[in-house]
This record gives sequence, C-alpha cells and structure tokens, in this order.
Amino acid sequence: MPPLSMRQIPLAVLLLSCAAPAVLAQTPSVQTAPATMRYDVSVQPLNASLIAIASRGGVRISIDAELARGVSAAPVQGDFTAEQALRRALQGTQLALLKTDSGVYTVQRAVQAAARPEATMPEVLITTNYLGQVTEDTGSYTTGAVSTANRLVLSPRETPHAISVVTRQQMDDFGLVQLSEVLKHTPGVYVQHIDSERTIYYARGFSLDNFSYDGLPWTRDASLNLGESLANMDLYDRVEVLKGANALMSGAGTPGATVNLIRKKPTRELRALADLSAGSWSNYRGMADVGGPLNDSGSVRARAVASYQDKHSFVDRYQRRSELAYGTVEADLSPRTLLTVGADYQHTVPRNSDWGGAPLFDADGKRFTMPRSFNGAPTWSTQQTEAKSVFASLEHRLDNGWMANLRLIHQANALYAPVAYLDSFPKADGSGTAVTARQYNSDATSNGLDVYAKGPFALLGRTHELVVGANAYRKQSDDVFSPYSFIDVDNIHTYRGEVPEPQWVLDTAREVIRQKAVYATGRFSLPQGVHVILGGRLSSYENPTAGIDEASIFTPYAGLTWDFAPDLTAFASYSDIFSPQNSRDVNNRTLDPVLGKNIEAGVKGVFLNGRLNASAAAFEVRQDNYAESVDEVNRVTGMDAYRAIDGVRSRGVELEVSGQLMPGWQLQAGYTHKVARDAGGKVNTLAPEDQLSLYSTWQPMPRLTVGGGARWQARTWQQTRAVRGGLTTVHQASYAVFDAMARYQISDRLALSLNFNNLTDRSYYGISTGRRVSYGDPRNAMLSLNYRY
Repeated sequence: MPPLSMRQIPLAVLLLSCAAPAVLAQTPSVQTAPATMRYDVSVQPLNASLIAIASRGGVRISIDAELARGVSAAPVQGDFTAEQALRRALQGTQLALLKTDSGVYTVQRAVQAAARPEATMPEVLITTNYLGQVTEDTGSYTTGAVSTANRLVLSPRETPHAISVVTRQQMDDFGLVQLSEVLKHTPGVYVQHIDSERTIYYARGFSLDNFSYDGLPWTRDASLNLGESLANMDLYDRVEVLKGANALMSGAGTPGATVNLIRKKPTRELRALADLSAGSWSNYRGMADVGGPLNDSGSVRARAVASYQDKHSFVDRYQRRSELAYGTVEADLSPRTLLTVGADYQHTVPRNSDWGGAPLFDADGKRFTMPRSFNGAPTWSTQQTEAKSVFASLEHRLDNGWMANLRLIHQANALYAPVAYLDSFPKADGSGTAVTARQYNSDATSNGLDVYAKGPFALLGRTHELVVGANAYRKQSDDVFSPYSFIDVDNIHTYRGEVPEPQWVLDTAREVIRQKAVYATGRFSLPQGVHVILGGRLSSYENPTAGIDEASIFTPYAGLTWDFAPDLTAFASYSDIFSPQNSRDVNNRTLDPVLGKNIEAGVKGVFLNGRLNASAAAFEVRQDNYAESVDEVNRVTGMDAYRAIDGVRSRGVELEVSGQLMPGWQLQAGYTHKVARDAGGKVNTLAPEDQLSLYSTWQPMPRLTVGGGARWQARTWQQTRAVRGGLTTVHQASYAVFDAMARYQISDRLALSLNFNNLTDRSYYGISTGRRVSYGDPRNAMLSLNYRY
C-alpha cells in the first residue's frame, strides 16, 4: 500500500476522528462498566472541581452558578468512577448529585433532591462546551482548567508548562480594556509600543506572534496594525498565555508564548451588565453586556456585548474612537450535542496617528528636548482598522465518554494607513527636519478549521486519554502601498502637523499562506501519580510569495508530571520548533525557517486548600535562522531589514503565584529572568532580562475593595548608528510603574470604581526602531459606574 500523501493525511485523520469514538464504543471494557481512573483533585472552588472531574471522567454536568458561588469542593484523591468522584467532591456542601435518564448529571440543593427521586428527574441540557473553566463570576485570579497546551482540559497543575491566566475578575478590577493592557499584567510578557497603534510582544526573549481564539490557532504580523493589539477585551472571559513553544497546537510559530483568548459564553439565567467610564485626557467609554435563555427550557441561550470609546491622549492632537459589537448563541440540539455560533466586529479610527515613535536625538546627537506629549504626525495621518469574524462549533458526546468537535472561524481585517513621521533630526533652532510619509492599506482574509475527537481508553488495567485531530488554516493578504514621500517642515517648535498630504502612487501585492496538519496526543496514567503526555504534529506550510513550500514536517512533543506530594507536582516538557518567517534581508530575500528546540522543567503546587496556584520553571530555547534586526532598510521595500543568525539560546527561570490568599484577598505575581545569546553575545536586548509584576486586591469590608500593583523591568538597550557617524547605544534604564484601584459597592447591583495608573508619573519609553522611541502613558485615572442585573 503506498504511503499517504500530505494532501491525504488530513482526510484520513478526519475520518479517524469521527470513527475512533464509534470503534471504542463497541469495546466491551469501556462500555459495559463505568471506568475507574485516578483522581487527584485538591480542595478548590466547586465549579473548578466539578469541571475537572467531569472532563477527566468524560461525563456532562450542569450546575446553577448561584449554587456554586463561594462553595469549596471536598478533595477527591484515589481511583473512582466519574460519578463516585463527583459525589465525593460534593461532600459537606449541602448539595446533591442527580442523574437524568440521558446520563447528564446535575446538582441541586440536598433538600430539593431528597424530594425528587432520580428516576423522575427531567432531562438536563448541556450548559458548557468544555473549553476550560469560565472565570466570570468566580471572583478569582486563577482558573481551574486550561486548554491552550493541548485539547486535553487539564488543571494548571496537570499542565507540563508554565502558563499564566488573566481572569475576567482581574480585567474588571484594573480596567484592562485592550489586549496590550492585559499582556502588561501577564507575568513574563514584555509589551513594546512601536507607535500609537502598534505593539510587539516578547516572552522568553522572543517575539510573541502565536494567537488562538477559543483554541483555534492564528498568527499575526507585528509590523502591521490589523487591530490585534487593540483588541477589545469586553468580549473575552479570560486570556491564557502558554509560555514557550506550542508547536503541537499552533504548528508553525515562534517559541516565545501562545496567547489564547477565550470568548464569553451565553448564560443560562438572564443577566445584564452596563458600565460608564470617564478618565484623564477626555477618555470616555460605555459598555453593555446582556445574556440569557431564548426559550423556556434554556436549551437555546444567547449573549450580546457592545461598547464604544472616545479616547484622547497625553499626546498632542491624538484621538481614537473604538467600536465593538459581539453576539453568540448556544443551542443544545440534544442532551449530548451542543452548537455554538457567533460573530464580532471591531472598528478603530485614530486621528493624528503616530508612526514609528518620536526621535530620541537632535541633529547634534544630543537628546531631543521636546516634551513626551510632542506629536510628529501630520493631521491626516491615521491607522484605521476594521476586524470582523464569524465562528461556529459543533460538539457531540458519546455514551462511552468520547467527544467529537468541529470548529470553524472566518476573519476579515482591513487597514487604511496614510502615515508619516519626523525623519531627519532637527537642529537646535528647530529647523532642518522633514516628514517621511507613506500609505499602506491591507485587506486580510483568514479561514480556520479544526476537527478532533478525544476521550478515555483502557490499557493495562488503567484508564488513559487520547486526542486525535486535524486542522487547516489559510490567510490571504492584499496589500496596497506607496513609495516614501519627503515633506519639509519649516520649524519643529511651531509644527502642528499641518503639512500637505502627498499624491499617493499606489502599488499592489498579494500574499497567501496555507497551513494544514494532523495531530495526536495521549495522556497516560502510570503508577505513583505519574502522567506522561506524548504527541506529535505532521504539518505542511506554504507561502508562494516568500518562496516557502515545506511539506511533511513532523513536530514531536513530550510532557511528564509527577505528583510527588499531596499538593506538589514536578513537570518537564520538550517540543521541536519550526517557524517559517516573513523577515527579509537588505536584498529582499526571505530568511529560512527558524528551527529549534524548547525544553522546560519545574514544580507546580496548589496551596491554601486549593485556592492558590504556584509554579517555578526553568527553560531553555534553542534556535537557528533567528531573525535579528539590522540597522539598515530593505533596499526594495524600504521596511526594516534582518539577518539570520544560528546558535541562539535563551535560558531563564519563571516564578508565578495566583489566586486567593484568604477570603477577599486575590493576588497574581510573577518574576522572570532570561538571557538570550548567540556566539557573538547577547541578542534581542530590546526585551528586558528581568521582569517582576504583582497585582492584588483586598476587601477590608464587605462593600469595599482596594487594590494595587506594580510592574518592574530591567534595563533594555540597542546599538545603532550615531547621528554624526559611528555607533551609539540607545537604552532605557530599569523602571517600575505603580497602579491602584478602589471599588465601592453602593448597592447589590451598583458599584463605583476608581483606577489610577502610573501613580508616580514615571517617564519611560520603549525603543521602537533604532533612534526612535514611544513613550508610556503618564499618570492617569478612570472613574467607572457599573451596574449588574
């Protein structure tokens, strides 16, 4: 029999994904008796415990959020069936487990359950899609389940990677309304602003370009602003950040980290949120969020979110309007089948938009003396973005605990960007400078598909878990761009952006990226609390524009966890790295794909009766063909140029703790140290080698919450050409930024919040491109009135 071609493999695994549950359903050992498996679930919030047990045992469970609020589950440790484990978790809670005729479990108060025998229980419909625990309404800074590392839904302790989660509660407490703000709060992630709209993210010393939406892999081009960094967080329940390479799920991608954005889900009960905010520099914002059932049984549920922001800035003349609309519907087609569909729309319109940052030096090589509020952008400069997406998923669960899932997503992003910056450096009297202008428009359309099946299987007297799947991704970018134009400026001291817009001469280009893959992961339960995760991904990657056609790329993965103490787990993991890149050298030649390895090991723990997660990890990332920026431009496109270097290694450690220290006291804190080198010395010095962050809230009385936090980073630097020839080093000294918040619950439904950012008014910047910098926000405040129904 001839071997399968790369085109045939996805179809083969698709059939396997659908057939495997049916085949295993016929296996007597799985079907005839409830499977027992090892459970090691510590004391933690009831919602988290029940979801972890149900996911591990392959059963469905429904619980009213009000019943679970503030309730802790009993520990579950030992070999049990899923039902036995669920009953153990409910011990001491005054709640009882009931089972419907269709096999779906539900939880009710013990008094109600005693008066309602199991045999007469009505059918309960599915209320979760098992992408992980919903953090909304938990009040917690941690989560009970994550799914970014693989399709297995595991607790953070069971995941053999360093992983950070920013929950809905933390976003609400500190007023985090954009993705870049969330990532600033994420331990180990460095956010570098290029200009007023664009940002680059770094983790473990490397660019962070891998994104997922509800687990579907995506990539972004940090050199363009297609709206990702300005993504509105009103539609998301949480953000999971998996550190290191995630080639098993993301395929081609960089080894810094993967950001997984988990959307809000419809609610079974009617609920509504509204928020009105006003802040420094005429920053006004409004948000409405409504969800609930669409029929009497609650089998069809919906949610809608809308928000609008009109934001000015400390930067002269700058303004940005942002709009968001989001809607999603869940329908229980049967007690075992869940359909989810939805769409979102985001639109941003900035005015006097900066491009590339402000000059750091004048014509004499001295520091540029204009204030940080100075704006070098012309009045017509903008980076308008429009992002639209539609998505759907269909999930079906079989009798034997297996589940099959099909997910689709379509995105359309548009950019309209006539932009400019001050190019030549001004003399002391303000003369001798000019504006460099260019127009760049882009329309990018992306489609993604993921189909997989997962569930338990018996082997050598133990129950294990298996995931098999396939996914495909296609992105087409149609770009329109102009040559550079140069416009003289009379005097920098009187400049207010009033220069004529050029008559643009536009050219076009198209780029198409295709990626498809099959993957499999097995989690094997061994004696003495040991679990081994083995997996692999076979993928192909095409980018005809860049001359890349890579087929049959195998990316292995291995992970291990060992529960060596009741609350402690040792872990280790390994993954290969394969990352085609769009970076080009000075002659416009595309650099070869990045190849490498990612290794990490550490210890995780669950403390204080399960309320607190902690981890310590050491890592090493090895890369060849790493793209390093050179102080030149591409001679064809005029964009930044790069060179490929081999033997780049990044080594470091990451420490993190998150969750509840005691009732009313939440915390997320982390420290990261990394050093990236090649044979010639340190590389990527634009990202700090040391970072520390700590954010916490406390309730000194029932209606009052106060909190604060800080993030500190070590010195960053880059060597560049000096204004008068030779080389110079541009650097940003180490600095810390302090924030604070307070919220008073006026009534059960109404709350007033006040947030302060950069309390000490620290002046700092990110080095954007060579001798240009982008300043961080000075001290500012936001007052918000929040209503919940």
